Amino acid sequence: MEATERKSHWFSVILVALITLFSPFATQAAYKDVIEMKAVKVDSARSSLALDIAKAGDRLVVVGERGHVLYSDDNGESWTQAAVATRSQLNAVAFINDKLGWAVGEDAVIVHTTDGGNSWTRQFDDRDADMRGPLLDVVFLSENEGFVVGVFNKMFKTTDGGVTWNDWSEHVDNLDDWHLFNITTSADGVLYIGSEQGLVFKSTDRGESFVPIQTDHVGSFPGVIARRGEDGSDRVIAFGPGGIIWVSSDSAETWTKLETETLAGLLGGAWLLDGAAVIVGHEGMLLRIDRMLEEVDYQPNESGLPLSAVLPVSENRLILVGFGGPLAVATPQAVQ
Repeated sequence: MEATERKSHWFSVILVALITLFSPFATQAAYKDVIEMKAVKVDSARSSLALDIAKAGDRLVVVGERGHVLYSDDNGESWTQAAVATRSQLNAVAFINDKLGWAVGEDAVIVHTTDGGNSWTRQFDDRDADMRGPLLDVVFLSENEGFVVGVFNKMFKTTDGGVTWNDWSEHVDNLDDWHLFNITTSADGVLYIGSEQGLVFKSTDRGESFVPIQTDHVGSFPGVIARRGEDGSDRVIAFGPGGIIWVSSDSAETWTKLETETLAGLLGGAWLLDGAAVIVGHEGMLLRIDRMLEEVDYQPNESGLPLSAVLPVSENRLILVGFGGPLAVATPQAVQ
């Protein structure tokens, strides 16, 4: 082999070796976490998986997969995709007024809006935590004071509107680190959390401490809703897999199991204007519970698609969210 050819040959060998050696580092340098990637605006966002819905004044806001956030200013007739600073899945959303809102999702990401949902910036994530996992719900008691909850007893609190989030898990009497699926408030800073093993955690001191309440159920409660009754006691509904619904009319002191005639998993719920409630879940399940928390009317949605959440937008209209995006339906009436 001529000298020039040998030189060219070894140069090629060395070049290939260098490429092989450094290509993992090049790939690593090119990698970008979805948390840090902006959600892509696509036409299909309107029909993508939606996981929660909230009101921002007169506006409706829906969150879901791939960081998709949709908003509607015409009661759900049309939807616009918002600008969101993350591509992580968003599991829940809450607003304290028509401008300020928060959404939570995978890797404990928290995003925030100050313009009613038009645009969202990232406030927090916990991707490097020892115990990784998503945040599943969020609630705010004021413009500054809020809580987020998630798997393995994950809880954070803010007192400055989300500028800082502090680990609040030690304030929950949850020695086994059961998942905290959702958090809701009735009135006056009373908070309820749905958990595992039939547990509902309750706080009567604006979240300073949460005590476990046993319902005699042995499964999970991915959903709990609560409202203050006319007698000053909270009405609480806890629900979950297997069509399970447990109710309390005395601020979670005593509980009664309701028969639902379904084994579908129940995931979301809301109170109607007349004091009744609607619960939604798998198989397009739509249940109505009367205001006395005694009777359940079985009224499945015809689509049959799994539902994650529901929001009444008027006396006669609901917005359901789940597979296929938001869907407007008539409010179910009591079966005569």
